[in-house]
Amino acid sequence: MSDQRPNVVLVSIDSLRADHCGHLGDDDDLTPTLDALAADGVAFRNAVAPGPQTFSSMPVAFTGEYRPPNSLDATVADDHWTRRMAAIDRHVSRYETIPERLSRRGYDTAGFSPNPWTSTISGFDRGFDHFVDISDGDDTRLRDRIAERLFGPSPDRKALELAKHLVTGSSFFAQWDSFYDDVRECVADLEEPYFLWVFLMDTHFPFVTTRKHRVERSALGMYYNTARSQGAMRGTEDSMPKAVARSTRASYRDTVRAADDFLDAITTDLAADDPVTVVHSDHGESFGDHGNYGHHHRCVYEENVHVPFVVHGADVRASVDRPTSLAALPDIIDDVADTGTFDPMAASSDVAVASSEGGRHRAARGERFKFVDDDGDEVLYDLLNDPRETEDASAGNGATRRRLARTLRTHDDHLDELARLDRATRTVATAADL
Repeated sequence: MSDQRPNVVLVSIDSLRADHCGHLGDDDDLTPTLDALAADGVAFRNAVAPGPQTFSSMPVAFTGEYRPPNSLDATVADDHWTRRMAAIDRHVSRYETIPERLSRRGYDTAGFSPNPWTSTISGFDRGFDHFVDISDGDDTRLRDRIAERLFGPSPDRKALELAKHLVTGSSFFAQWDSFYDDVRECVADLEEPYFLWVFLMDTHFPFVTTRKHRVERSALGMYYNTARSQGAMRGTEDSMPKAVARSTRASYRDTVRAADDFLDAITTDLAADDPVTVVHSDHGESFGDHGNYGHHHRCVYEENVHVPFVVHGADVRASVDRPTSLAALPDIIDDVADTGTFDPMAASSDVAVASSEGGRHRAARGERFKFVDDDGDEVLYDLLNDPRETEDASAGNGATRRRLARTLRTHDDHLDELARLDRATRTVATAADL
């Protein structure tokens, strides 16, 4: 800590479901470190991701501002990657991001991201004094590193071929072990107070982790899962065999263990710096829930938008049941940087909204009730009595349904206004050749 301004460490974990965290009800002891941070800090028990995918969630979490909907979750054009990256870049350039806010306060800022959606391409490096884009790597070197970690030194041809299958077509593969030394070396060179952001992809499909983190699956089992489940997990198939589904979930649990091991390593190694540590997931993951696999735009149910969100070391302890959007993240970190602490209840609200990028799939999440507009199919769920969201609870709860539906309409109206202002601003800028 320097000049009473605390160091801040932000860990974003891709695809981590809330119900796989011990402090949120899981019994498999997958997240002992995260659970200890939650017990000694602030645990937002009903945290809500702004969207069910990284590109619909992280731009909001980094700016505190929701994005106006677009047409990209309809039938996408061939250039959807380029268009989506440009839309993200435009959003994070329009609003001040977390690293920009902290840089303005005199923080030395560093970020590590293996995710293309939160990379230099999408503008997420803005405000960082040091940014390592791990997503920009060579497939051959990545293949060799994966083979060595999975099968030991000097892997044979078969091991290299298996590793190649894991890499090909998946730029979303990275294990924290492969860049942790770089993180430690970077932190050692930072001036205090510093802000460190690390994005973890271990829990993202294909759910492959190193030998030391594996408890339930072997290396061969993980490869089998990847080969047999990738159609469903990537959204090109509607189902997978039950045995494959069970095995895939076992591999996923191992990656959750791996992500928690990162938290153990970073909190231990940086303990002397006494940082405020913030941990959250950007969205969850479906394993057949509501007929979905993976995390696609149509998934605004709890398995995809209910996420862990913990703040530790900010001189406050609380367990918050009110909904809390990840959009509160920048203001929380602002308060921590300015005062060393924050008000957990001020970060929460009566209702939190989640939406697909195109706005066709939306949810208004209260503490007990949740209203879902799934492309025009409107349903009210009673999460207390029906946590898996299987039955419409509208009967007898008409006033609650209308209130939550009105919240969505107000949210939509606000975004429509922002979209009009954005279009007008860009029109004027283009005309003035700015």
